[in-house]
Amino acid sequence: MRKQLALSTIILLSSIVNAQEQDYVVSCSAKSLLFPKQVLSKDAKNLDISADHSEVAGDNYLLTGNAVINSAEYYLAADKINLQKATKTSKAHGNIKFQNAGIMLTSDSAVVKKQDSTFKQVKFHYPESKINGQAQKIVNNGKEQTFDSVSYTLCPVGNTDWVMKAAKITLNSKANKGIAENVTIELMGVPIFYYPHYEWKLKGRSSGSLAPTLTTFDDSHNDKNGYQIRIPYYFNIAPDRDFLLTLNHVSTRGEAIEGKYRQLFDNGRIEIEGHYLNKDKISKQKRWYVDSKLDLSLNDKTALNIISKRVSDKQYFKEISHDNTRETSLISSVDLAYKNKENNLSASIFAESEQLVGHNNDAEYTRAPEVFIHKKVVGLNGREVNFSIVSTQFKHKTKGTNETGTRTHAQATFTRDIKTSAYSLQPKFEISKTKYAMDDKTKKDRSIYSFGIDSKLFFERDTRLFGTGVTQTLTPRLAYNYTPYKNQNALPDFDSEKMSNTYKNLFSGKKYTGLDKISKVNDITFGLESDFIDQKTGETYLALKIAQAHYLDKKAGKNYSNIIAGADLTMGKFTFNNALEYDTQLSEVAKHHSALSYVSNARKFITLTQGDDGEQRSAGLYGAYPITQKVHAFAGINRSLSDSINNKKTIGVAYESCCWAIRVAQLKEITSNSKFDNVVKFEFVLKGLASSNSSLTARLEEDIPNYLSYLE
Repeated sequence: MRKQLALSTIILLSSIVNAQEQDYVVSCSAKSLLFPKQVLSKDAKNLDISADHSEVAGDNYLLTGNAVINSAEYYLAADKINLQKATKTSKAHGNIKFQNAGIMLTSDSAVVKKQDSTFKQVKFHYPESKINGQAQKIVNNGKEQTFDSVSYTLCPVGNTDWVMKAAKITLNSKANKGIAENVTIELMGVPIFYYPHYEWKLKGRSSGSLAPTLTTFDDSHNDKNGYQIRIPYYFNIAPDRDFLLTLNHVSTRGEAIEGKYRQLFDNGRIEIEGHYLNKDKISKQKRWYVDSKLDLSLNDKTALNIISKRVSDKQYFKEISHDNTRETSLISSVDLAYKNKENNLSASIFAESEQLVGHNNDAEYTRAPEVFIHKKVVGLNGREVNFSIVSTQFKHKTKGTNETGTRTHAQATFTRDIKTSAYSLQPKFEISKTKYAMDDKTKKDRSIYSFGIDSKLFFERDTRLFGTGVTQTLTPRLAYNYTPYKNQNALPDFDSEKMSNTYKNLFSGKKYTGLDKISKVNDITFGLESDFIDQKTGETYLALKIAQAHYLDKKAGKNYSNIIAGADLTMGKFTFNNALEYDTQLSEVAKHHSALSYVSNARKFITLTQGDDGEQRSAGLYGAYPITQKVHAFAGINRSLSDSINNKKTIGVAYESCCWAIRVAQLKEITSNSKFDNVVKFEFVLKGLASSNSSLTARLEEDIPNYLSYLE
């Protein structure tokens, strides 16, 4: 009986969802049972028997009035129980309660045997899987279980907002097979889905339909309203292989076929996804998309990763799939990596190519290929030496206006970590040689070294903050970094960008990312960190940071860098985060970002943000509010204050119950030329089964900070 209906609640849709690794469960805190849970006997040989009246005739026992049989395997209670000891059979009548390790049920009459049991007019409940329902009859012959006129749900006991009904369900654990006849899914008493015949595996994955997806949108060609329906079907080919086939009907463009094949190996996996629209109704062109991935462990130290992404045109995501609309480029790559932890040796060969998508995107340099070798040597007392060499061939789509060639960079870094309870010292010395072999036959090189030391002092004291006992830590920080001047005007710039001024970057001794630009540095950086930590909970109430660099060699006429400061305050449900960059020369704030939040829970919160990145001022308002116990609204807006344009706007409403949920969200985002991508997505969830649009979850959590988008 244990394996019968738990039957994998994977019955029908749920089995498919589990195979797809898309658990999406609406849960409730109520833990209702059919009857109070009983403690089974610990005596494996004997039965515990009790009743108001008992009669014994040979090996037959007739128990009447609150009759109970309790064993190590099951609990049985009824108005009347006839126990036949010779055949180990119990016949029960009236107000039956039965419980074993997996199931609880009530019925009118029952015959319980070790290998063959029958229950009539049954209500059943599997507490672990939360399945509950009723059946006209349940028969378990030890090999096969059958349920006649059965209905079940994953709603709490007594709630039937949605149910699955079947004329008959047969489960064969030996054949690992389940069969259901005339299956209907009902929501609020209304049939919404029907299967005349369905078969599935009791263990493992099954083929079958997934929930369809519905989206509405404004077509970018003529701003005409359209809708999209995705109807997916899942094929369980083998334990290590599956295939998802989806019909994507786009009202303004036509029908596209989408397929995704996955296969597991002993040492890796492969995924191949492809979309194809034979003829676009508007452009009259073929539209397609291909995305394949291969992850393979060649041995315990070597791994191969291949990614190939291509699309027929730049507007495919916006016009056909209505997903991944934020993609600006598709990167295809091959990466062969070796890592030996015992010898602290690693190496890799990497190559990539780029396809631009969307409008007004500029191509970047691509590595084709890049060879990297790294060796770490660990000495005594925290001494460490890192040797590395990386050789990269850079290519660009516009060869005429962009230099191309091969850069080879060799570097040795010597460090030592000295740390006590009172202070820490981290000296570092770095020397490197960079050579450029350009495609125009010119050769260029650079040799350079750098030195730095980072030091901290650790202080702490007990004090009080807002009436709470806290431990305050105080960490003065002083760092010196030196890199001599090198004229690098003749060197190409493949991958360097100016680093933003952050607290961490001020202490790094670097001004640029990448390897092409290494700026002169002769700086002393002062910093101060302080945390106020709750003595009981260990939570940090207030975290403060401030730092500034002093240029020993003036830079652009300045003796000091901008001041970088940050403060993070948490007071119960309120949090305040602030980071700023203050220009001491102009006596003004150059950049800043602030966020104030009140978070009661994931369905009741509000967040205000305001910032200036030096180029654009922006503000954001995000929140969710419960209109009723089951209905909540959510919204998020990010507005550019510089040009009075809403960059992104998300608004929606959701209904949640213990059994099902529905959500609708409008997603509006500026793309290019002041045009907007405007999409409305619908999501429908049956508890324990599937979400009709699980991709909406990640999008909402990205657009609305603090919003837990899973419908629970």
